[in-house]
Amino acid sequence: MEKSIIKSNKFELGRVGDMEKMAVLLKAHIIKHNLYTPIVGKNYVNVDGWAYAGGLLGAFPRIKSVQNLSTGTEIKWQAEVEIIDKSGKVVSTGFAVCSNKEGKKKSFDEYAILSMAQTRAIGKAYRNVIGWVIKLAGYEATPKEEAVNIGSDKIEVKIEVSSEKGIQEELGQIQTLLEEQGFKTPTKQLQAIKAYCK
Repeated sequence: MEKSIIKSNKFELGRVGDMEKMAVLLKAHIIKHNLYTPIVGKNYVNVDGWAYAGGLLGAFPRIKSVQNLSTGTEIKWQAEVEIIDKSGKVVSTGFAVCSNKEGKKKSFDEYAILSMAQTRAIGKAYRNVIGWVIKLAGYEATPKEEAVNIGSDKIEVKIEVSSEKGIQEELGQIQTLLEEQGFKTPTKQLQAIKAYCK
């Protein structure tokens, strides 16, 4: 597949200076319209923000295909999306799936599963070509719709200390770690640990 440098009247993807200017405009738009989601202390841009960035470059998504991968009780769809420039040339492609076996999708109707597969594929297709521009704007280079499982795991902390001073230092490090990961400090848990360690 031949790739072109995406151009609009104002911005050209191949010019870093253009992308720096676009990143400032992009960040302001994302903040103004709340097109990002904080997940574990990092900000992920929603697909609408990615589409805005693509629009600034004159690059738009086109659904190439959808495929029903459902079996038995599982509703599962795959979508393929192309990003095309103003001339219709394909500049990026993205594939994605969605299933009702995913944790938060168990009660989704089939149309919603299909729709999310397309939404994820759009985000992925944009990410393949302009992920670095989103990062330049100060956001994670993964679309929010792909980041659904980030932060769902429990944080495990192993403490090996032998003195009261060491315990206090470790507790401070745990608190800092939790805050850095975007979790509110579990005050009652920390107080219980401190009481137990005395």
